[in-house]
Amino acid sequence: MSQPAAATSPAAIADRILAGDDAALDEATLAAWLSEAEGPSVWELMAAADRIRRDRFGNKVHLCSIVNAKQGGCPEDCGFCSQSKHFSTHIKPEKFLTNEEMVAASEKALGQRATALGLVTATRGMDDGDKTLDKMVEGVRAVREAGHTEAHASLGFLDEPAMRRLKEAGLTELNHNLETGRSYFGEIVKSHTYDERIETIRTAKKLGLRTCSGGIFGMGEKPEHRAELAVTLRELDVDEVPLNFLVSIEGTALAKVEPLAPLQMLRIIACFRLALPRQNIFIAAGRMHLGQALPMMFSAGASGMMVGDFLTTPNR
Repeated sequence: MSQPAAATSPAAIADRILAGDDAALDEATLAAWLSEAEGPSVWELMAAADRIRRDRFGNKVHLCSIVNAKQGGCPEDCGFCSQSKHFSTHIKPEKFLTNEEMVAASEKALGQRATALGLVTATRGMDDGDKTLDKMVEGVRAVREAGHTEAHASLGFLDEPAMRRLKEAGLTELNHNLETGRSYFGEIVKSHTYDERIETIRTAKKLGLRTCSGGIFGMGEKPEHRAELAVTLRELDVDEVPLNFLVSIEGTALAKVEPLAPLQMLRIIACFRLALPRQNIFIAAGRMHLGQALPMMFSAGASGMMVGDFLTTPNR
């Protein structure tokens, strides 16, 4: 017998979460709520999500920043990415930043009140023994020794020895986004598997690193794909979840995709807060599509945001 509608309303789910049931929102209900046609009003979802945010995070906003430590020339085929060598875009490959440049980026992030700097490279990944890994180990150590911010990183696929070296150098958190739900992933990424991404996150957790993983919305995915992503992140028990909204870049496979409407974006944020009540949810790329509704992302459940510019696009 199905539950009465009142028992699965956003307010009722919020009550259950506040009583300790972090997995109160099941995948089927979440998929329905992510649909404008089937779900409750965005305002009802936001009211419930804001209760969770206030209870778990208060009125504090977590700020983080990133820097492109190695731009362009990535061998992977991800349809959204302007740094992939599979697409002809305005992004040109560049060398790795020097340690001094990474430290300067950390100092700049501190000036913007960020507590962490993510060092990001357009690479498939790094193995222990690679010169590229040696470079990033040195960069992580330099950022930590400077003491401006924590050192986080997003370096693609890493084996356990590589992660261990980074952790010993001072890395505290690893980012590895799943991007979308498993059943839609193959429509966007052509050069590696979802399981490879999952394994990277699990290895980081095994070594005691904090984990950061989220997705990009507005790539043609359906509500059920978004729900699938949220539940997977909950099952992986990641610590932080960046929500990005597609910024279409000329030359990429998704260049002609129209941005999501502001109310769609707020619906996604609210639903992810209800699905992931403990995680720090921060809003990153594409948030300019919210327009005048930008401040409402916090009322929708966001507990953080990225400051400074993004990898290849300016911030707002």
